[in-house]
Amino acid sequence: MNFPSLLLSVRKSLKIVCLSAALGASVCVTGCGLIGPTAQLGMALLPTKLLFACLPEGTQIDLPSGKTSVIEALKAGDLIVGYDGNPVRIRQISGYLEDPEKSDFLAVTFSNGSTVDLCTMHRIGGVRAKELEIGSVVSGGHQVQAIRSYRGVIHSYDILTEDGGYRIGGVPVNSMIEEMYEAGQTGKISN
Repeated sequence: MNFPSLLLSVRKSLKIVCLSAALGASVCVTGCGLIGPTAQLGMALLPTKLLFACLPEGTQIDLPSGKTSVIEALKAGDLIVGYDGNPVRIRQISGYLEDPEKSDFLAVTFSNGSTVDLCTMHRIGGVRAKELEIGSVVSGGHQVQAIRSYRGVIHSYDILTEDGGYRIGGVPVNSMIEEMYEAGQTGKISN
């Protein structure tokens, strides 16, 4: 690893630590008793967040009304369409600062005409995006029609729901929050 890439990795790690500290401070100011768990979650996610980049800002999440909402406008308690296609409440929404030069994203277009934008490690219908190929079929019978890779994302988000996922254009997308937390605790990323 050369010095410039090492410096960028350290810089990204410091951003994540600072964001975690800021979140902990905001919890403290609000008088909430979640400082310990918040700090623990931030430290657990630090090494894995360098691999996972979630969904880019502007992603349209399916709502039970048949409309959509941009992911960054949602909050805990809101109703969205869950992984199984039923209305579920958001338990947690997490936002992240990305390195637009290094974070790899994919735009995956499906047979129903929907395109899901996400990082290569995120799961669609239980399958990591980086493992998808033209013709792959994910949960719900959605077949991959096209895959385009890109960079340039500055902010990404993920949602934890009551059923562990959500829908984008009718396509079931897995929440990665619990998997990132588990990987941070164990040091292992599941297949």
